Amino acid sequence: MFRAMHFLTTGMTDWHASFYDHPYFGPILLASILKVIDFPSIIGPEVQNYSSIYSSYTIPRIIMGIFAIIDTLLIYVITKIRYGRKVAIISTLLFSVMPFTWALRRIYLESLLLPLVLSSILIVVYLNSLNSLKPKISWILILLSGILMGLAIFTKAPLVAMLPLLIFYVYKYNRKISQTALFVAPVIIITLIWPLDALIKGEIDLWMLGITSQIERQNDSILNSLYDIFLVDPIILTLGLVGLIFAIIKKDIFLILGIIPFVIFFTFFISYVNWFYLIPIFGFLCISSGVLFEWLIRYFSKYKAVTILIPVIVIVFGGFSTFALISTNVSSFQFEAMSYLNSILLGNPEHQTRTENMYNNQTDISNDVLQYDEIQNEANFDNEWTPNKSTVIIASPIYSWVYKFMYQYENTFYSYSENKDIKNASTVILVLDRYFRDYLTNNAESRNNSWNQNLATSEKLYTAFTGLNTSKYFTGNSKNYDFYQYPYTSMRFNLGGSPIEMRSN
Repeated sequence: MFRAMHFLTTGMTDWHASFYDHPYFGPILLASILKVIDFPSIIGPEVQNYSSIYSSYTIPRIIMGIFAIIDTLLIYVITKIRYGRKVAIISTLLFSVMPFTWALRRIYLESLLLPLVLSSILIVVYLNSLNSLKPKISWILILLSGILMGLAIFTKAPLVAMLPLLIFYVYKYNRKISQTALFVAPVIIITLIWPLDALIKGEIDLWMLGITSQIERQNDSILNSLYDIFLVDPIILTLGLVGLIFAIIKKDIFLILGIIPFVIFFTFFISYVNWFYLIPIFGFLCISSGVLFEWLIRYFSKYKAVTILIPVIVIVFGGFSTFALISTNVSSFQFEAMSYLNSILLGNPEHQTRTENMYNNQTDISNDVLQYDEIQNEANFDNEWTPNKSTVIIASPIYSWVYKFMYQYENTFYSYSENKDIKNASTVILVLDRYFRDYLTNNAESRNNSWNQNLATSEKLYTAFTGLNTSKYFTGNSKNYDFYQYPYTSMRFNLGGSPIEMRSN
């Protein structure tokens, strides 16, 4: 979100730290949507209150929710064309209700690019379903499919792993090399925008080092990521892998090329694999599960009532599990912390005292937006207190974008890793979440001097702590849930850096 707001505000793609870690179409796409809806002006960012904070996060989530709906419709159409209506219904229901689907509602590059990939796949599947089509129309559709795939790779480079599937079906359409080349051409041209931009800026060496750093990062392997997905959604992962084995036996090239090249790419070429990197194959896991269920219903037709009941039970159970997750409110501590930060920035002692008393008394304010605004209005929070815009705010990009681009605190760091000096006598506020603490603890590993020497050292960051005596913790209510009990096992990946420690001078 920080990068999208940075582009929306400046029109530039220089993200300061970690500049060449990913292509930049994802932030550009999100920024374009925000521009169309006149964000952040529509939420009144000139008023620093709980409502503006809440809206600043809610609107992007609504956008991602719309993306998820589009993904669901694309999955249905693709599956209906390829396998028929029954498989399409089962696969789409699995895609829309299983617990893994909550990842699609978060702002990941994978969530942004998924509609592009699925649209490109839909076009080639549609072409292969037709007996004949006018040459001009087929050429236009193939070109469009290539453009969409090029934009997906321009969002995140590892999507090249989807090319075998698309190239196979483009060639299969009429077995013409010319049409295959027509598909590949925009993919190559659009993908080359990123390195060519670096070359024009004279930063090709930084680009190469950035790519090398991404490839050589060491942490979680593909097996660890699959285990994490198993914690998030064991049912769909198990069904999907069993369905993949069934597809291999049946020689179903669509599912084989949709999953296996992607897994191979992250197994042998990428050493750092986070669980949400596998979002692009989630749809294929649902489709393979749908194909498996449809075969069971058809093969064991004598026991049709029982075989139909199995997918129904899975879908209903998945729906209840997802509902249990979305009905929780584990992000409340973030809004509480940011509301407290606003009270510090606005220098309103009455409001700060009131909010501190609420937190100290453990009053349940997480679900009551009006209670925040009532306190702020009583203290004349919006009108009489002028914020100190020179305040230095150091926080994770999860929070920093709100203060830098919405509330216009120019001295807000891009991230805790940004290498900037802090002037003496400056008012400094640190928002220490788990990611910030991990960076300080593992700084020797985090600061890879081989490619980016502009990351702040832990020694330099520790100097920012000097004189910051005021400290407050925000932990939220995640402790009320057992992370070892399904479906709450996935909540360990959705804590937003909890707990948050606020330090100020």
